[in-house]
Amino acid sequence: MKKSVRHIVLCGIKHCGKSTQAKLVASVIGAAVYDTDDLIYDQTGMDARAIYKSQGKEAFMQAELRACERLRDILAEGSQAQDAAASSDENSLQDQKSPPAKKLAVIATGGGICQNEPAMQILKALGSIVYLEIEEKSAADRIIREARFLPNGRIENLPAYIAAKNPRDEKEARAIFHEFYLERTQKYKSLADVAVQMQGSRSENTKKILSALGLEH
Repeated sequence: MKKSVRHIVLCGIKHCGKSTQAKLVASVIGAAVYDTDDLIYDQTGMDARAIYKSQGKEAFMQAELRACERLRDILAEGSQAQDAAASSDENSLQDQKSPPAKKLAVIATGGGICQNEPAMQILKALGSIVYLEIEEKSAADRIIREARFLPNGRIENLPAYIAAKNPRDEKEARAIFHEFYLERTQKYKSLADVAVQMQGSRSENTKKILSALGLEH
């Protein structure tokens, strides 16, 4: 029986480095890179935050699920194409002992995908779930840096789960984030195959991810 390909699925809260590390890990191991947020945009013409804000949580989760379904199809099509190519090579090279290994994919996911059980089921079937764990203060600081504090007391450009609770100032925004951080940290740890602390430089974190997966280079 052939051993199935185990792709690499990077999960974690916003600003933990999923998109950056997906590209870095893929460049080291020669893998393809996918981002579920990019797939959502390709399918809907809207980014994830815009869908959540204009259509609500359920519509966003459905878009996220469809993106994961599309990803599953893309990877299946690629696997079938590689099988066909390997079969052709075997016919032309009689002394070939084994077909080429199927190409891995590294997948970056949205920060709240841990709450989307059908989407997570697809991803867990595709590959190893790697939880990129970041310290709460680091993540909160990055969220606050991106926020826009307006003279009328409103705060714009916050993640939807914070904005929905209408924080009046930075302190309230951090308090709301704290509750989500605790909840999502626990959820991701329960879902992950491995967890990696995002500390140090980008290259150091890439090495830690590869090491956790037994892919040291």
